[in-house]
Amino acid sequence: MSAIDLKQNFTRILRTLEGQGMKTTNIAKSMGYTTTSQLHSILDGDSLVSTKAIISMIENLNVNPNYLFLGKGNMFLTDDDEVEELRKKIHELEHNHSEAVKTVFALNEIIQKLEKRNADLIDLTSAAIKYHKGQKQDESENITDSGFVDNRQELMKKLRMTGVDDVLKQGEKEEEIQQSQKKSKK
Repeated sequence: MSAIDLKQNFTRILRTLEGQGMKTTNIAKSMGYTTTSQLHSILDGDSLVSTKAIISMIENLNVNPNYLFLGKGNMFLTDDDEVEELRKKIHELEHNHSEAVKTVFALNEIIQKLEKRNADLIDLTSAAIKYHKGQKQDESENITDSGFVDNRQELMKKLRMTGVDDVLKQGEKEEEIQQSQKKSKK
């Protein structure tokens, strides 16, 4: 593997730009330098190219960073390079979209299961409430029935005290006599 020769790659890029008719002053300005002496200082090896200048070269002069740092690929980025980059982005986005759709469907299935469980719980709760109310109603009916019996017995006691019981017994005896008379007439 060969060593990275940034100065050599940088020099080739500048010579190519000048060969395409670009003035050294314009190249320096495109890199963010105020004078061409800064550019010549880099070419002579007296100073290093700044990070800011490298970024400006890539953005303003369409320099391919792979070529600048590694000496690989085209010297300049072309529309084809951008199209390829966009194709990669589109592929990545399509893949992410596909994964998102799968996740949405999986979550939808989970939601449907949870909604079914919720409906089942509501049904069970409703049945439990009805059952519980039925138990309470049975208890209250039993209490009412026994209360009615208790009230009736108490009423009968009061009636006995007032002599109504004797009147009822006498009425029963008279009825028996009337029935026996009817039988004997026949």
